[in-house]
Amino acid sequence: MLDRTQFYRFEDFICDTAEARSGDELFDLLKRAAGQYGYDRLIFSAPLDFELPAEWRRWGVYSTYADDWMQEYERRSYAAIDPVLLAAATRDNAFTWAELERTSAYTEAQKRFMLTAEREAGLFNGIGVPIRGRRMLQAGIGLASSAPHDGAEAYRDLLAAFCNQFYLAFKRLYAHTATPPDSKPLSPKETEILTWVAGGKTDDDIAAILGISRNTVDTHMRSIFRKLDAGNRVTAVVRALMHGHIHP
Repeated sequence: MLDRTQFYRFEDFICDTAEARSGDELFDLLKRAAGQYGYDRLIFSAPLDFELPAEWRRWGVYSTYADDWMQEYERRSYAAIDPVLLAAATRDNAFTWAELERTSAYTEAQKRFMLTAEREAGLFNGIGVPIRGRRMLQAGIGLASSAPHDGAEAYRDLLAAFCNQFYLAFKRLYAHTATPPDSKPLSPKETEILTWVAGGKTDDDIAAILGISRNTVDTHMRSIFRKLDAGNRVTAVVRALMHGHIHP
């Protein structure tokens, strides 16, 4: 039950974010706002907002997720199969993980991943908040709870409002005018390989599927990274989705 005698109102959040002088202050305010609804696991990423300086254009700019889970996520290349990440790349509005599961046909790998996120990372009742610009996904905020509870559906829109206000304030502090790099077209082979990456396949898997060497896959991946101005597989997949190069 929420204690409304000490409730942090959205109106107050707007005023406080307008006065904040750093990203750290803003993220602390967002943690306070989300925490009153039971959401104590937050991650903010802005890999595709080219109005932000390069140091901010990355995954996990701010996060309260466990460090060991973040390391495991990267080590196992979970981004390639993470249904929440793929949904954020293609949806306009906030969504709950429960809703996503109801409306999507998860692969077995995705089912195992979501169970792992709950059992090993302690991430429950998740909400994804994609933040889009005029042409494409710019940023996103994920929220989850360290313990199961009811209410994700009820608070989704309000939490999305907090997240969007956070981002507006963040942009006020750090944005500059910039033109996103043009996305160069991928070759048919690069498209095929990146589609397999988006489906959760490793380089070894892809090499076996296509009957080519792992070194050849690596050469194609480096070309993909260069064309999409991506530093890793996650960003490459998201940008390819945004520009319509792949349709996993």
